[in-house]
Formats: sequence, structure tokens, C-alpha cells
Amino acid sequence: MFNSDEGFTHMFNLGILSGENINITKDNIIEYRKRMSKLFSKSRKDAKSEECFYCGKKCSSFCNSHSIPAFLLRNIAVEGEVYNNNKLVQILLLDDEDGVNQSGTFQLICRECDSKIFSDYENPDNYGDVPTSRMIAQIAMKNYLKGISKRKFEIALFDNMKSDLGLPSELHKQKQLVNNLDLQEYYEGFKRAKRVDNKGWEKEYYLFYHQKLDYVVPIAFQSNITLLVDFEGNIINDLYNMSSQYKTRDIHICVFPLEKSSVIMMFVDSKHKRYRRFYRQFRKLSHEDKLAAVNYIIFNFSEELYINKEVNKQVLDDKKLIEAGRKTVDIISSEPIDNPKLIARKNFDFSLMHEVPNLLLEKYKIR
Repeated sequence: MFNSDEGFTHMFNLGILSGENINITKDNIIEYRKRMSKLFSKSRKDAKSEECFYCGKKCSSFCNSHSIPAFLLRNIAVEGEVYNNNKLVQILLLDDEDGVNQSGTFQLICRECDSKIFSDYENPDNYGDVPTSRMIAQIAMKNYLKGISKRKFEIALFDNMKSDLGLPSELHKQKQLVNNLDLQEYYEGFKRAKRVDNKGWEKEYYLFYHQKLDYVVPIAFQSNITLLVDFEGNIINDLYNMSSQYKTRDIHICVFPLEKSSVIMMFVDSKHKRYRRFYRQFRKLSHEDKLAAVNYIIFNFSEELYINKEVNKQVLDDKKLIEAGRKTVDIISSEPIDNPKLIARKNFDFSLMHEVPNLLLEKYKIR
């Protein structure tokens, strides 16, 4: 059994995974949850700015911005609640369901900016046709803002874990190196998306997949993802390249459950050519395989996922789905990695995408 700081820090070093391989009691969990709550609260306070990140004005009260528009979450909510990714991951210290008002929120911009800068893409009436360039830019902008908020929090969190809990210096150094590299790339992505939106530029993002389904899927998702490999196993992003000159490139994915239908989109920055082979391969897939690929990416690469609470328990207990949900793309390891590219190809192999229940198929529809 762990005790005090040693056990608490050890759980974080394990990625706060489920208790399957950890000898831990209910009393420990209660204690650790309280300590985690205090640690998170302190870290959020340390990460908080005094100015709106968008307009730069002094801000005493930030907007509770949603990473996914709240109207989409309401379309899959049951009595105002949705499952989050922890329903699959089963981290002992975290809840596995959230109210719509608390799901995927971040505080980085003022209320005035939040009400204006996302107005096109957050309007449900604008999804009758292919989204405009402005809507796509607003989606990208929101994704980067969420990423910036998350990385700022994690930087404060690991600083506090080092000072208050004795997090090993080498692990702290590695974590913060990655966090700061990510943060810089998110800054650049945000500034570009903001400029595209303000200027009204066309074709700055390439929407290579737009699919409207005539049923409501049981999941909601919006995020930017750094893919490691394409459908043939070719490396897209080398996450183990620590050179300041090397930039990872991301892809933006949306699964939007509307009132009576669903919209699925994928797009990339038109200036980034790294995904050319990927989307050319993707275009050749059948309709069902495209849905399977999107579903596979979402569950394997991101935590920003929300699920309808009436999805069959047997589906949510599926071993392959849980395995996918528990994967991380964390490049930090306590052990040397001889062939990281081989690991990337093995862990994120698209030939396995049909082994994961595809919640985008009509048989899983809400209505």
C-alpha cells in the first residue's frame, strides 16, 4: 500500500491509471481525490492570466468556454449529463460523467469575445451545407485555445508536483520540455486561425472530409490531433524528434451530433503538406471504412470525447474499445526506447480499426 506523497506521486507517474495493478484502498482514493482537487485548484490559479487571450484586455472574470459547443452536447445528454473518456479509462481519481455545463470547458477568454468569435460555427442553423471557411477557422481557433489552456495548466501542475510532492527532476524536465514545445505550436496555430477568421481568407484550410449522416450518433467530439502514421504505416509526425526546428502538424476532426442528423469533418492547414498521403489514402476508403477510421482515431488519440449515457454497457465494456481509450501518445518514458517509430506503427495500426466498436455506424444511433 502506498502512503502519503509517495503513493500520490506514484499514481501520477503511472498516468493516474486504474487501480488494476495498484494496491490501493477506498480510504486512499478519498484522500488522493481531495489532494488532487487542491493540487488542480492551485495549478489552475497559477496558470490563470489577467488578460483575455484573444483581445488582450484586462479580465477579472473569464468565460467558461466549451471545447465542443454546448448545443451539441445537449443533443446526446441524458438528464443533462454525458460520459467522458474516463468511462473507458477508469482513472480512480476522476469522475466518468459530467454535466453539459462542465464538459470540456476552459477559461482563457472574456465573455464578450466568446460570444462573438465563434458565432458562425456555434450556430446550429449553419450546418445545412458544407461549412464556410470562416466556420472552419473558428473551429481551429477553438481547438488551439483549448490546447493552450490545457498546456498552461499542465506546466503549472508539474511545477507544483515537483515543488510540493517531490516529482523527480528528470521527469519534470522532460514533461515541461514537451509541454512548452506543444504550447509554442498551439500559439502559432491559434494566431494563424485568428488571422484567417479576421481577414475572411478562403482556402486556408483544406476540408478533405465532410459527411452528413441522417441519424444522430451517440458521441460528440472536436479537437486537433497529431497523427503518427498513415494507413500504410508511413510516419506522419515523429514525436520523438526533440529538435526545435522540427514541427509536428495536426489534423482537425469534428463529430457533431445535431438534433436530427450528424456532421463529421476532417481538415488540415492548407500550408501543411505532411498529410497529403493520408487524405489521398482516406479518399479511397468505402463509406463504412471512413467512419471506422475516424472512430479509431478519436478513441486512440484523444481524451476530448463525450458519449451518450444510454450506449449499451456491453459496447462500453468492449476490451478493444477500452484498450483504445487507454492509449496515450505520451512520449515520456522511464525506460529507453530503441525503436519509437516501430512502436508508433504497432500501437496505431489502421489495420486494427475494425476491431474497435464503431459508434459512428447507424446501428448505434440515438435517433
